Amino acid sequence: MKRSFYLYLFIFAALTALVIYVNGRRYHEKLENQVEVLRKQLYETDQARKDALSVEVKADYENSVFSLKGNPEAENYLFALGLDSFEVERIVKDELLELNIKDGGNPLIPYEGKGRGFTINDTKFINHKWVLANFTDNDRWGEILIRYDINENKEVEMETVKALLFDRDR
Repeated sequence: MKRSFYLYLFIFAALTALVIYVNGRRYHEKLENQVEVLRKQLYETDQARKDALSVEVKADYENSVFSLKGNPEAENYLFALGLDSFEVERIVKDELLELNIKDGGNPLIPYEGKGRGFTINDTKFINHKWVLANFTDNDRWGEILIRYDINENKEVEMETVKALLFDRDR
């Protein structure tokens, strides 16, 4: 009887060990598959991050070549006037937007606009003296290069250097 009891106990322990081994193996395979999926996602995310960084670095380089921010000569000139690039951009943009509300549109734009006239939409500061802007009258559009100067009183003087009109009719 004692011998049978030990035999049954041994069979029970062996079956329990077999069940634990099979379930552990399945669990291990499941974890390995999850790890493989996560590694693949990490690789794809890392590649996307590297691509985004390379685009960002390229954009930073392109912006630093012709830009008010990051241009040491322009920033030194503005520093001598007691200004910084953010303040200059704000002052000039505000002045350009104020000129937009005049009758007939912005007077810096040398073209006759249909309806309310041409207004400046967006700007790109090239350096401490020039700004590139695009304009539209909701039918035609164009680009304009404006020279600006800021005096000690933070007053802006602007003049049109060159303007280009893109017309659908031409």
